[in-house]
Amino acid sequence: MILRCAIYARYSSDLQSPMSIVDQVRMCREHAARQGWSVAEEQIYTDAELSGAGADRPGLQRLLRCAHEQPRKFDVILIDDTSRLSRRQADQSNIVDNLRFAGIRLISVSQGIDSGSDQADVLLTVHGLFDSIYIKELAKKTHRGLEGRALSGMHTGGRCFGFRNEPSPEGVRLVIDDREASVVRRIFEISASGVSLKGIARKLNAEHVPPPRGREGREHPTWCPTAIRAMLRNELYLGRILWNRSQFVKHPGTNRRVRRARPKSEWRIAERPELQIVSDDLWQRVQERQQIVKELYGRAGAGINKASSSNYLLTGFLKCGLCNANMIIVAGKGRKTLRKYYGCPQHFNRGACINARTIRQDVIERNFFGELQREVLTDEVLDYTTGEFIRRLQEIGPDDGDRIVQDRKKEIERELGRLTAAIAEAGHSRFLIEAVSDRERELERIEENLLITRRNDLAVSLHRKDIRGWIASRLSDLCDLLRVDTVRARAELAKHTRDIRLIPEVDVTGKFSYFAEGVWDLLGTGDFAMVAGDGFEPPTFGL
Repeated sequence: MILRCAIYARYSSDLQSPMSIVDQVRMCREHAARQGWSVAEEQIYTDAELSGAGADRPGLQRLLRCAHEQPRKFDVILIDDTSRLSRRQADQSNIVDNLRFAGIRLISVSQGIDSGSDQADVLLTVHGLFDSIYIKELAKKTHRGLEGRALSGMHTGGRCFGFRNEPSPEGVRLVIDDREASVVRRIFEISASGVSLKGIARKLNAEHVPPPRGREGREHPTWCPTAIRAMLRNELYLGRILWNRSQFVKHPGTNRRVRRARPKSEWRIAERPELQIVSDDLWQRVQERQQIVKELYGRAGAGINKASSSNYLLTGFLKCGLCNANMIIVAGKGRKTLRKYYGCPQHFNRGACINARTIRQDVIERNFFGELQREVLTDEVLDYTTGEFIRRLQEIGPDDGDRIVQDRKKEIERELGRLTAAIAEAGHSRFLIEAVSDRERELERIEENLLITRRNDLAVSLHRKDIRGWIASRLSDLCDLLRVDTVRARAELAKHTRDIRLIPEVDVTGKFSYFAEGVWDLLGTGDFAMVAGDGFEPPTFGL
């Protein structure tokens, strides 16, 4: 009887020769010819560059589906050896059992194993055990080799923005890429100034700053918040290599790898000061701000969410006094709607809180910052601020201050030129227009600062009384001042306060008001309670 044969062949990685599949198929064909069996071309199944640790291989799955079809297309499956089928003993057993149920024989040519024989189970168990041990030992040896390379200062693979991989006789080393490193430093500076992850991504994309290498198949790679978040956490920019922080574990029965964290006791840390791109001080400022964002918005990576980049000064600070949920804009969300209202999302979105009261966004901001200005910006605070202003001005020095501000002014002017050219070429874009507006506002602030930092100018000629008056005039409308850059202003507010609880109340006349309470820490001088005695409407908010 002439049996019909199917052939399965596989090799694991791109480091192996593709000819391996050709050789495996040849060995199986020769075995079939010796037995007088036939092999149809359409019944040859292969998987290239796929590990045998998982069974979710396209070629193998097509073979197994075909084995269960009726009428049957083949009687025997030929493989070179059992490791080609799988390197997991459990998968081998399941596949053989399913093929027996379908009435299909499995033959391993080089090992002389035939699933139709009485000794097949014993031989499959023995060889399956060796196949399983082999892949585990190979993983250990690979990990050990990578660990040695990492501890000797070599790069263990992958690409990191800000560096380039430079081959050497000993291996691959990381070297700072000056062009990309300048972008990294700028990202850290922008983040430290209070801009959200989404705001940084928009800024870089608007200026057409080349992003890291995009994913394969993506036609137009751009900066994204998640990539920036990863950069801000990467200690390699601090000149510190952290290796062995995690491992990849394959999901049973598949080749899908899942990342798992390793205990800190297994980490390998190497100080590489020659790779430091970001200063210790800048790194610390960014990490402190990231921690504030995490605490304020509730979860790691919340710098991407809407609250952290909101245009409203108090979003993220206001809490419902009944259920402690973050108050959000629940009415007036349309762009053309001038009046917007805060409310409890647990009530308006889920019906899980009885607080049905809303409050106008402009009213709560005006009353909060107006009362804060009256109560906090006292003579003592103005004296302290004036003293700090003069002290820092003297530390910078007129020459240094003038040079730093002038350099930044020239950089902003160049950026405006590039953005204007981009608008002329690509047409009006909302992101480009916003970027131009940001630069123009910063340029205005720089020109104002020049009046303070330039030698023989205002900073040197003004008396202390005049400086105090100038500071008081600049802080005359705190709310409007903060609205110039709400994202950055909110980051600064987060350093002094966390939660402002709004407790709904109704007086004896039936009039509604909010009672507000919280904690305000000014300049690290201590905490004190902040309570609104008569609510936000009418505007009699008190501290």
